[in-house]
Amino acid sequence: MNFDHLNILLVCNLGYSTGTMVTKMREIADKSEKLKNIPIEIEARPAGEFNDLVQDFDVVLVGPQIRHQFSRLKKIADEYNKPIEVIDSEDYGTVNGANILKAAILLKTKTEKGE
Repeated sequence: MNFDHLNILLVCNLGYSTGTMVTKMREIADKSEKLKNIPIEIEARPAGEFNDLVQDFDVVLVGPQIRHQFSRLKKIADEYNKPIEVIDSEDYGTVNGANILKAAILLKTKTEKGE
């Protein structure tokens, strides 16, 4: 990992359902030997606040329950050159914070490499 920080925005309908995911992801990041020296911020916010927040984050992950809003959110994210993806439904449903954190890291890494 060639980055010095990672700010992740999780977007869902009201911001509640991803709160548990944020806790899980923070636990994983805190326990990770590879991530211990990298400041990682993770926030869960409702899609209605997206326009005001997107510029403050490195990557955006969208909850599968609002997949139908992805194209609208992607247009906004693209304006700020922010990478955005939908969270895998199975990982979301099983609250697999490790896989979702890994997806965010890969998304940032690919973006920094220009892929």
